[in-house]
Amino acid sequence: MVLLLAVTLAGCSKQEKTSSAIASVNGTAITSTQFDQALSRLSLTPQNLTPQAKDQVVQALVDQQLLVQAATAQKLDQDPAVQQLLQAAHDQVLSQAYLQHAGQAVAKPSEADISAYYNQHPELFSQRRIYNLQELAIAAPKDRIAELNSRIETSHDLGEFVNWLRSQNIPFRTGSEVKAAEQLPMNIVPRMQTMQNGQLLALPSANGITVLQIASIQSAPITLDKAHTLIERYLTAAKQRDVATADIKKLHDAAKIEYMGEFSGMGKTAQGKSENNTSGLPEIK
Repeated sequence: MVLLLAVTLAGCSKQEKTSSAIASVNGTAITSTQFDQALSRLSLTPQNLTPQAKDQVVQALVDQQLLVQAATAQKLDQDPAVQQLLQAAHDQVLSQAYLQHAGQAVAKPSEADISAYYNQHPELFSQRRIYNLQELAIAAPKDRIAELNSRIETSHDLGEFVNWLRSQNIPFRTGSEVKAAEQLPMNIVPRMQTMQNGQLLALPSANGITVLQIASIQSAPITLDKAHTLIERYLTAAKQRDVATADIKKLHDAAKIEYMGEFSGMGKTAQGKSENNTSGLPEIK
C-alpha cells in the first residue's frame, strides 16, 4: 500500500507547483493536492473529517515521506525486487487512469433510462423487502448434494430438516441475519420475492450447501426519487464498463500477443473481462 501510494503521489508532482505546501520533510514539500488525493483514496472528504482525523492523514503522509527518504538513502529503490514492485504499481495506476479517462466520455443516463430500470426491478424498489433469515451452512460431499436438496423440498420446516441432518451425522452451522433485497445474491432475489414466511431455499456453497429459511418479511419500498441517485450511478458504471470492455477488445485486436510456456495454449481469443456486477444491482435489460 505504501508503494502504491508513493507511486500515485509521485505521478502528481507536476501539480505541486500550483498547490500549497502543508508540511515539509527535510526540504521536500507535502502539498494540499497530495492531502486531497489521500482523502480520495480513503473515500473521505474534508467536510466529514474531524480536525484530529485530518491531522492523522497529514501525519501519515509525513511518515511515508520519511520512509521514502530513508529507503532512498539505503538505495532500496535500486533493489531489483523493489523496482519490480514499483513497476507493477506504476502499470496498475497508469492502466486505471486510461480506463477512467475513457469512462469520462460516457453520457449520464437519461431520466427515461432511470425510470425504466426502476420499473424493471420492483423487487429492489417499489416492492422491496427486508428479510429476517435463519441460515444453515452445511458441509457435505458432492455425492450427497442431490439427496440434501431432495430432503429440503420435502421438509415442512427448518427444524425437521435439522433433525434429519443430525440423524445422518452431517455437520452444519446455524446463524441468523437480516438482509434487504439488494444485499442478497441478485440471482435469487426474484425467487425470494415470491416466497413466504417459513419457506426454505437451498444455495450451493464451496463446501456443500447453504439453506435459508424466511423467518419474517418486512415491506420496505423505495420511491423513484430516493432510488434515483443509486440507479444513475449504476447505469453510468455499467456504461463505463461496456466502454472499457470494448476498448480492451480493440486493443487486443490491434496488438500482437504471444503466450509462452505453460500459457502457450491461450489464443488470440483471450480477452480482458470486466466485472459483471458493478454495484450489487442486476444487469440492465
